[in-house]
Amino acid sequence: MRACQHSESSSTAGFAWSRALLSLVACTVLFASLSPTPAKAARLANDRIGDTELRSLDRPASVAPDIAAAAGLLQSPDGRALWARRAASQRAMASITKVMMALVVLDRARLDEQVTVSKAAAEVPYALGLRAGEKRTVRELLELALVGSSNDAAYALAEHVGGSMPAFVNEMNERAADLGLSDTHFANPHGLDAPGHRSSAANIASLMRVAMRDPEFARIVGIRKLTLPAYKKRKAREVENTNELLGRYQGMLGGKTGFTDDAKYGVVTTAERGGVTLTAVVLGARSNQARFSNTRRLLNWGFRHLRRQTVTTATETAGAVPLAIDPSRAVQARFAETTSAVVFDLDGPLDRALSLQQQVALPVFEGQELGRAEFRQGERFVASVPVVAAFAVASAEETVGAVPVADYLDRAVTARASDASVAVEPFDTAAPVEREVHLSHSVRAPIAAGTRLGSIVYSQKGSTIARVPVVAATDVDAPGLSERIGIWFARRWRALIGGTSVAAVRIAE
Repeated sequence: MRACQHSESSSTAGFAWSRALLSLVACTVLFASLSPTPAKAARLANDRIGDTELRSLDRPASVAPDIAAAAGLLQSPDGRALWARRAASQRAMASITKVMMALVVLDRARLDEQVTVSKAAAEVPYALGLRAGEKRTVRELLELALVGSSNDAAYALAEHVGGSMPAFVNEMNERAADLGLSDTHFANPHGLDAPGHRSSAANIASLMRVAMRDPEFARIVGIRKLTLPAYKKRKAREVENTNELLGRYQGMLGGKTGFTDDAKYGVVTTAERGGVTLTAVVLGARSNQARFSNTRRLLNWGFRHLRRQTVTTATETAGAVPLAIDPSRAVQARFAETTSAVVFDLDGPLDRALSLQQQVALPVFEGQELGRAEFRQGERFVASVPVVAAFAVASAEETVGAVPVADYLDRAVTARASDASVAVEPFDTAAPVEREVHLSHSVRAPIAAGTRLGSIVYSQKGSTIARVPVVAATDVDAPGLSERIGIWFARRWRALIGGTSVAAVRIAE
């Protein structure tokens, strides 16, 4: 810069040295003022960790990643910003523009369509050397544009798909509006500096997440190198991916770089480790090396603090729900499934809130939902898991009636539901369940406790869902000889006067 050139017109050595020193100081001050402050400051007070500015965080500043860039963002799989710096600030995005270009092309064109490179496309600056009249498929040109950041390939695709450059750029802007990218406006398909050609770190991250859902886009940005075929006097040559982290950073899936005088060095990348996918944006870095070293640092920080962890297992007891027929008894409840969730440890401890039914009616089938467990970190929802019956319950060993003992005159044995394990078919818990108790008319002594006396039948919509054995609650011995004689005469007498000869059957519902 002229302002930093040293003057050599001094007449004395001392004066010359003074001028040189003043000029050096002036240059230092000037360059400091022109360099973006964030590029020098690794942690800024208004950087955001989760939902909180670093200055307001109740943790030391060292918990934040050490990033030297003008703007940036680290986004979780659900689109949440884990770290952000000037994420909504509009900036030139250079060749990151080609992410949107590719999305529009993938929506509008077949990959095997032939594209003829126009003279205007061949003459676009900072290109890979496509020639006017050269024919390439849409797939080939997309690969050149996304892997080698070919401006001529992007231009040729825009003309082919849009019919004209303005029409294609209009489609890019319409797609941005459809995606809610309010900070974004495109002036061209390749990203060269132009008035109004802007986006933000937040919009770029969101756009990249959408693009990575397209299998073809994800395939292309994962290519490490490809060959630009020979054409006329142009020799074939290898084109390496401008994303230098590809193949060098564990879990790197792909990305797109960009550089112009206005944008400086930027990159958006997507990486996955341990079932967690992160999207990182670094904008306004000072050098090619700086954008990648800062991206690496940002992703490492993210994978260290955002991890998938198991929050429930299907064998873990969650609580118990009392039975409506006998609240002193309960059915054990477990979590319905083994569940994992992506947890950001800087949000604080994971809290569990359990919501169970107050009571449950018989029968209960194994796996029947009895409530839910909700997991939160502070006010942030993490996961919700059903809580279900750990096993089937069809009996509370409740008394259901009595069965006359035929050997006696006025004696009956108490009948209760068996404690045996009973299969219960799944049923509609919102619809009524019918219950019928079926007991024997009488039973002969001796009777041992547990002797089968009948059954309880549960049914719904005409189908049996459970059948519970009914058994004797106590032992009943056979009457002795003298007792049998007395019972014989008593029955004869009752027969003469019209009385009953055995105890009446009683059913307790």
